[in-house]
Amino acid sequence: MEISIQKNTSISIHEQLVTQISMQIASGLLKPGAKLPSIRALSQKLGIHHNTCLSAYKELEKGNLIIIRHGSGVRVATTDQDGHQSLFARKGQTVDLDQLAEFFVQQAQQKGISWENAMAALEKARQNLKAQVRQPLIFVDIHPDILPVFQAELQQALSRPVQQALLSQLNGSTDQSSHFVVSRYHYQALKDTLRSVWNGESTDAQMAEKITVIDVGAVRQELDLIRQLPEGALVAVFSTSTIILQQAEAVIKALRGEDIYIRPIQARHESMAETQRILKRAQAIFADWLCVPELQTLTRKPIHTIRTIPVHELEKLKSFQG
Repeated sequence: MEISIQKNTSISIHEQLVTQISMQIASGLLKPGAKLPSIRALSQKLGIHHNTCLSAYKELEKGNLIIIRHGSGVRVATTDQDGHQSLFARKGQTVDLDQLAEFFVQQAQQKGISWENAMAALEKARQNLKAQVRQPLIFVDIHPDILPVFQAELQQALSRPVQQALLSQLNGSTDQSSHFVVSRYHYQALKDTLRSVWNGESTDAQMAEKITVIDVGAVRQELDLIRQLPEGALVAVFSTSTIILQQAEAVIKALRGEDIYIRPIQARHESMAETQRILKRAQAIFADWLCVPELQTLTRKPIHTIRTIPVHELEKLKSFQG
């Protein structure tokens, strides 16, 4: 776990800790089940008060991102989706058709399944997958202004319509044939909400089939760029989402403190003259997916796109294409 803390900055140490750890968990840099430093070890390593680390860990635990257990330490929380990956679809492995076929036949033989029943099961699976790509695909979050950013990235990558929904707006009329996409931040809340609005009709196994959890917010390359900026540099961050702007400011402040300047700008809330002035002065420009096209018409400087969904997750979601 890589954590940077700046004590002489407007962003509290508590917020710096929570933002960095939660982003590393949500982006997959910290894997489910990974052991984190103890509260004592983290406070000593960073030179901060024990209670500050405790309050940060407690907030992360409340958000279902970590588990604190006396005797076994602090670990990244796991969900019932984390073991749901196909045997041959893990990262770093390629799918080999012959290997898949051999595995299927071996499993069928070991269980005493007849060849006719095995083939019938394959056909049923094929029909289920065909039906699956016709299901509404809905991205769910709790923040209304970040949903269009997620939706735009998904829509660009997939050849089927992608809907968006606020968690608070899901109700009994929500289509039970839908497939939901959600970040690790909100998986448990989504599962609890769907079970509640559907009157507990779905089991955990059925819920796992209806929800795909994805990593979000990979920022490693962006952080490397921030580290290399000279003292006094101006970093401009453009986004339609206040959440993205808040997280970007917290992470940059934690990394560099007050020795560089950060100008977060919410799209369409700043005058054109001020936007052009900032673009002219900025040594680094970051922008979300929705802001990039307009900014490219205003400056020839490189614009670093803030991707809320990593490329490997977009590839995973292509299985839902029609």
